[in-house]
Amino acid sequence: MRKVLWLLVGANLVFAQGQMGTLKMAFAPAQIVANCERESLQSVIERAPPGAVITLLEGLCQENLVITKELTLRGQSAERSILRGARPGLPVIFIQSEQPIVVTIEGLTLADAPKFSNDPRHGKECAVFYPELICPSGLQVRGKAQAQLREARVLRNPWVGVYVLDTAQATVQQTEISENGWGVYVSPQAIARLEKSSVVRQRENGLEIWGAAEVQGSTISSNGRAGVEVFGETKLLENAILANRQAGVLLSGNAQAELVRNTLTENSWGIAARLRQCGYLSDDFRGSVRLEENRFANNRLGDLCLP
Repeated sequence: MRKVLWLLVGANLVFAQGQMGTLKMAFAPAQIVANCERESLQSVIERAPPGAVITLLEGLCQENLVITKELTLRGQSAERSILRGARPGLPVIFIQSEQPIVVTIEGLTLADAPKFSNDPRHGKECAVFYPELICPSGLQVRGKAQAQLREARVLRNPWVGVYVLDTAQATVQQTEISENGWGVYVSPQAIARLEKSSVVRQRENGLEIWGAAEVQGSTISSNGRAGVEVFGETKLLENAILANRQAGVLLSGNAQAELVRNTLTENSWGIAARLRQCGYLSDDFRGSVRLEENRFANNRLGDLCLP
């Protein structure tokens, strides 16, 4: 029997008749249109029911958001819908929940979180540096929350572009992460996935992975330190890792890394371990690496420096 759908928009109800004729009822997500020139986006988020889809109109919104419920925040495009940080030392978007939730952010630019202080000492940029680590990042995800960032831009945030802490998870797809302190930082026990994205021109490492990460089909280029520094578990598949000031991939501590069909060009080392023989101050690599069909060219110190 053909499946039949009825949609009652006013009641947000969907009825579906399956193959056996059983009538099922489910609530469709609430659809909310937000105009931050008329009302703060944070107020819209607080009023929205869990699971809502909030569509942001074109323009610039200057505020910091805190999200503690499951929802989708959708812009018109990363070029047309821009969210700029307003409060010093805080992330542009802060997602936190001690229960599993999924928050989806699409078609937005997250930019210019202001520093708490211009004092050059490490951590002074943050509203709370230790132990809470509330810092001027583009997107910060904490607790058990899961964030999905799609077709977005994360620009010019002085701490981290995408900051994943605790046991949180983040999936980043078709997103530009540019000119932040670090591009992506994944703390121990956290998980990140990066697909078809670019991580370019960070002040520090492009990606710093203490937990677990998988990076596929992405460009990691022109970062101030390593393209990717691995302390935890990382799989790199079919990426372009080029023109980073230090190693394209740097393996530190107990790193467990797998690199398959990547192109590594114009870095210092293509792939290096944190060892004296590679020019580092101490021997600090006790992990392992598996390499398969990677391509190297024009790395200044050489392609590989491994035990």
